[in-house]
Amino acid sequence: MKKQKKILVSKRSGEKVVYDYTKISDRIRQLTDGIPGVSASMIEMQMDLHISDGMTTSSIDEVMLRTIVDLIDEEILPIEGNVNYEKVAGRHLCGMLRKEVYGQYTPHRLYDIVKRNVSIGLYTSELLEWYTEQEWDYMDSKIDHSKDELLVYSALEQLKDKYLVKNRSTGKIYETPQIRYIVAAATDFHMEDPTERMDLIIDYYESASNGEFTLSTPVLAGLGTPTKQFSSCVLIKTGDSTPSIQASTNLVETYAAKRAGLGIDFSRIRALDAPVRNGEISHTGMVPFLKKTYYGMRAFSQGGIRNSSATITYPIWHYQFDDLIQLKNNRGIDETRVRHLDYSVAVSSIFFVRLKNKQDITFFDPNDVPELYEAYYRDIKKFNKMYIELERTADKLGIRYKRESADKVIRQWLFKERVETGRIYLFFVDNVQRQTVFDIKNFPIYQSNLCQEILLPTLEFGQNPTDNDPTKLVIAIYCGFSKLVRYLVRLLIKCALQHRQIITVKDLMDIFQQMLNLILRT
Repeated sequence: MKKQKKILVSKRSGEKVVYDYTKISDRIRQLTDGIPGVSASMIEMQMDLHISDGMTTSSIDEVMLRTIVDLIDEEILPIEGNVNYEKVAGRHLCGMLRKEVYGQYTPHRLYDIVKRNVSIGLYTSELLEWYTEQEWDYMDSKIDHSKDELLVYSALEQLKDKYLVKNRSTGKIYETPQIRYIVAAATDFHMEDPTERMDLIIDYYESASNGEFTLSTPVLAGLGTPTKQFSSCVLIKTGDSTPSIQASTNLVETYAAKRAGLGIDFSRIRALDAPVRNGEISHTGMVPFLKKTYYGMRAFSQGGIRNSSATITYPIWHYQFDDLIQLKNNRGIDETRVRHLDYSVAVSSIFFVRLKNKQDITFFDPNDVPELYEAYYRDIKKFNKMYIELERTADKLGIRYKRESADKVIRQWLFKERVETGRIYLFFVDNVQRQTVFDIKNFPIYQSNLCQEILLPTLEFGQNPTDNDPTKLVIAIYCGFSKLVRYLVRLLIKCALQHRQIITVKDLMDIFQQMLNLILRT
């Protein structure tokens, strides 16, 4: 290497020393050792361009990281670049993270980490009550910190920014990935039989740290912390009364702050211009409440982990469908759009038959026709009969309605907006009723969750503060599924221990039966 002039740098202690080119060169060669397609000398040459007198050792680490990351892109640097630089960057970021957390490359003792993080309020104090010092030491002996060095840059950066426990005001991080996984495992299994839980914890830790399964954001970021809500998705159904709307808004903001994704059903709120208090007030419709929901979610931050998000569900025959279907598009003004929410339209076969037959679709306000609304989610055959009859008698009964051709509704509105925005989902009511494990007539499914993969019964909040309190249903389902998940995890671990035995169809049927029994018992 060409002789360089002396440059002074400041260490973390404040001491000024001469920049050691040999030490940096050795470090780069360590980082690139065994990784094909990368060049230590290329990193050195690119890095030297950015080194200047008076820099701190921390800023030198940052310069090295930026230099390596810049070499990842093969499109910008077709000759020098290589995707394997992401592995080099991951190794270097691992070293930087350990220096920040421990002040050295070697991680501290697990028990000491837990005690420190409990003392500053970032871990729950229950961790020291659930497990003895000896048990923490046993868990420590099973941790493989070298797994951190195998994480590529993008994966480690994601963990560092979103999931590792930190003071989000100062940005200081207090743990490394393997610590996060073992603390999460210890929290998840603390109520298990003391004679079995250590095996469960270690198996869980090894599977999670090996990437054999992934943990949702609230679980990975929250287990072991004072935050006690670990549901990744929460379903909320709103009624038409002021107490129900207020209760639902409170729940939305509460769960947004606790990192949950939200599935919300606002379809029972009266449509635009519906009479309130016998016509004393003309109703504002759903859109203002959707705006209020969105701003409430954003106001209650998720602590820098992710933005709170929600999917709003409503039926295709809703009186305001022509307004609702356009809420996400880029046309129109902000006052008539709520673009940062996602939407799910509850559809059924009768409307596609009408598209095929070139017939019309009639829109009603669900609040005007509550029996029709309930039939849609409890008994689709009954709904079809009621819907056709209501189309015939609506004028006589004085019920508001609108009509549009099915072609316009489905092709020009629904499909067009779905294609253009990419975030309008379809919720097939008849499929749900045919395939659900729930008694749909007593526990109807009105909606799905944020990402549209969960189907659970819900009731309106704030409506029945008696024995039919809807929160009891939600708690029952949540508890039942918590126990089911624990049962399933234990079954999977048991199979893994028994020579990776494959779970049979009979095993899966047994799990479903367990689910139903647990929910009914709870």
